[in-house]
Amino acid sequence: MNDNHDLIERYLYAVTRRISRKNREDVAKELRGLIDDMLAERCGSLPPTEKDIRVVLTELGDPQELYEKYSGDSGKRLIGQPYYSAYLLVLKIVLFATGFGLLVSGLLTMLMDSLPWYALVGQLLAMEFQGLTSAFAIVTLMFVFFDHKRIPVLQPFNFDNLPPVPKKKAEIPLWEPIAGIVFSLLFLLLFLVFPQVFSVYLEPTGWVPFFHIETLQNHWLILVLFSVCGVGREIVCLLERRYNRKVLAVTLVSNILSALLAIWWLTRTFLLNPDFLTNIAVLFAEDNTQVLSALFQNFQYFFLGVMLFALILNTCACAWKTLKT
Repeated sequence: MNDNHDLIERYLYAVTRRISRKNREDVAKELRGLIDDMLAERCGSLPPTEKDIRVVLTELGDPQELYEKYSGDSGKRLIGQPYYSAYLLVLKIVLFATGFGLLVSGLLTMLMDSLPWYALVGQLLAMEFQGLTSAFAIVTLMFVFFDHKRIPVLQPFNFDNLPPVPKKKAEIPLWEPIAGIVFSLLFLLLFLVFPQVFSVYLEPTGWVPFFHIETLQNHWLILVLFSVCGVGREIVCLLERRYNRKVLAVTLVSNILSALLAIWWLTRTFLLNPDFLTNIAVLFAEDNTQVLSALFQNFQYFFLGVMLFALILNTCACAWKTLKT
């Protein structure tokens, strides 16, 4: 691929990378034909030079503006461009993740509650409304702040900062950052809002919470910061859609902060519910299972090990894929 052709492909990629997959090829084909016609009109029978291509692409305009035209995102005024398209994408994902997380948590809570079904349904609908309204307000206010302060979300267009067309292995599939955002928000909802979901049914006591709910709620700030680190990392992956140094740097910083938060939290806090431990001790008294007792007594260290392993694995995978591009 010569440099001139590469410049055109990078321009087309900058326009179409956030357009839905079913429309992406059609838009690229239409723009490629338009570019060919403009080059033929400008150069005639002579092969186009890099200068000719730059002139034609400049006439076509900023890839962000073309993206807005083909995606239908133009004409919005509450949050101006280039922030609106990123805001809309993030908002859809956050609302879906929040709604899904609340639905799952609410249904699990309903199974363990003794209230009448109509009261449980009303409670679930109220939680959904409150959660979705809060998520909408937070994301909207965040991007209004970005717009007001003109904080750069996307780089202004020039030929030197056109992103290279990624190889197949360098692309970040759309489902990966979406799954990451859903997991981060679900983690926050389950541990902070619905910790009673983690319960065990023991005879004759009934449902006994696995975690000490008051302890979790007293450490709400740690849980929120941990979730914010995960969501922030995935938003960058969602906007970039390819492994590069920016994604690697954000992943590294986010995972280091998450690891420090986890270490600070789990080495200073005993998470398990004392009532749960008492019931387990009675249940297994005849077997005298010291291994099981030791596991529960040191559960927070086991939990910390799992979290650190997942963060290290995520960092190494991101570094490996970045270095291979």
